[in-house]
Amino acid sequence: MKTTMLCAAAAALISTGAAFAQDRTVCYVTAADSHAYVTPANEALNARAEELGLEILSLSQDFDAQTGTDQMNTCIARNVDGIILWPLDPQAYIPSMARAQQVGIPVVIINSPMDPQATPLYASFTGPDTYQQGGMAAKALNEAMGGTGGVVIIAGQAGNGTTIGRTGGFIDALEEMGSGIEVLEVVNADFDQQRALVASRDLITRFGDRIDGVYANDDTMARGFIDAWREARGDAPTPPITGINGQRDAFQSIREGEMYSTIVQSPVLDGRLAIDTMARILDGETVENRLPIPLTVVTIDNVDEVDPAF
Repeated sequence: MKTTMLCAAAAALISTGAAFAQDRTVCYVTAADSHAYVTPANEALNARAEELGLEILSLSQDFDAQTGTDQMNTCIARNVDGIILWPLDPQAYIPSMARAQQVGIPVVIINSPMDPQATPLYASFTGPDTYQQGGMAAKALNEAMGGTGGVVIIAGQAGNGTTIGRTGGFIDALEEMGSGIEVLEVVNADFDQQRALVASRDLITRFGDRIDGVYANDDTMARGFIDAWREARGDAPTPPITGINGQRDAFQSIREGEMYSTIVQSPVLDGRLAIDTMARILDGETVENRLPIPLTVVTIDNVDEVDPAF
């Protein structure tokens, strides 16, 4: 039977069925309205807020941090009871977070890490450990490649906290393991399949058979590489590819031998944990500064035993 595990602190928050912090307004500055991962997280957060009797003022940054900082100021001007922020940049929001703290509006950040100097400015950070994800991906790919060979990294947005964590965790883990894997190139594809396709065409042209493995910061970009490989090499076996997010199509790619692994993180748990954490704060409770969601490495060995994230 398939199961989903959750850390004890997060489970305690999500499992509570009683409504609390009712008749409060929470401003949710989300990364985007339409995105494979963000959309189900948004939907889960909004659905849980309705169960809890919380009003959500949702503002979409559309993946633009400057828009997000302006929206944070809008939230503060509206004198909302709490702010949930999906940060797209590790530092850009710090001044507005400081203003929120000055006027007594608690902030929860969801999904993406920020610079350590932001830590005193938020009540809790909920979501995946992106640095850990990078390390998990490195261990999986090191195993697949036998600890040697060349790898290309298809990263997300430059300067984005998730990109920094997933990429840095991967590179650091290779070094800590004493791996003989060489990083041939790191390119940014903005978590976008089409941009990953274009970037991968260039990587395949430049490095060719030197590409013994691929690490994509998410499954969408992994698919972009697979598409570029099929264009260039037809039915030739793909090099081992690892991604992140645990998307349904990545599971199928693993079954078909196009990908080696993915790392499951649930957008539903991501969204629910953030709003449950904020509700607890508004109810006067003290919460942990860091509340992670569980992560699971999926390969051909367990692909039929784990549920896709979305």
